[in-house]
Amino acid sequence: MTEKRVQINKVVKDQLPSYVKDDSPLVGEFLSAYYQGQEYQGGPIDIINNLDSYIQLNKSGNIVGFTTLSSAVGQFDQTIFVKDTTGFPDNYGLLKIDDEIITYTGIGTTAFTGCIRGFAGITSFSNPDAPEEFVFSTSKAASHAVGVGTSGGQVNNLSALFLKEFYKKTKSTLTPGLENVDFVNNLDVSNFIKNSKSLYQSKGTEESFRILFNILYNET
Repeated sequence: MTEKRVQINKVVKDQLPSYVKDDSPLVGEFLSAYYQGQEYQGGPIDIINNLDSYIQLNKSGNIVGFTTLSSAVGQFDQTIFVKDTTGFPDNYGLLKIDDEIITYTGIGTTAFTGCIRGFAGITSFSNPDAPEEFVFSTSKAASHAVGVGTSGGQVNNLSALFLKEFYKKTKSTLTPGLENVDFVNNLDVSNFIKNSKSLYQSKGTEESFRILFNILYNET
């Protein structure tokens, strides 16, 4: 979703002085694991380093929020098969099925591989009990059936939560009143939002109704 940039976790071990490696041979592994836990898509360092890319409407306006299971998932399965993985991070993304949070080390066209089950992570940026805070959840590994359960076999992309929140705030600023409305699938969302001034300039006219019905119902 963002351009490939060098991550600290991939180079930190090679940047350590030789005397540090000799005295503490595991410190490189520790630092690499630490930064890996900060640089996943949607993580704090990732957001800081890629904010210039995330704020572009063509990135935040076409978010893939979920996919669906194509086969049942056992409690100890390390590979999860889905209909499509487009829009999910290449590795160490976070996904949620029912109440279980899962991360993974690899990705294919229709599968997540090297899954680490019963993980933890941010599940929402809206906390009704503390509006200024997000929701951090833990979970346990469980079985999941296709089309069954609280999610109906839906696999939610938790790595896209920040983009979804940013996108919602952008919509409320540039297209007030439409921030909670889902547009039609074939709409170029970023182009519409950037040019939404024409909708509000023509409000109450035949042209405004034409625009509105197109973006909401794909009808002229």
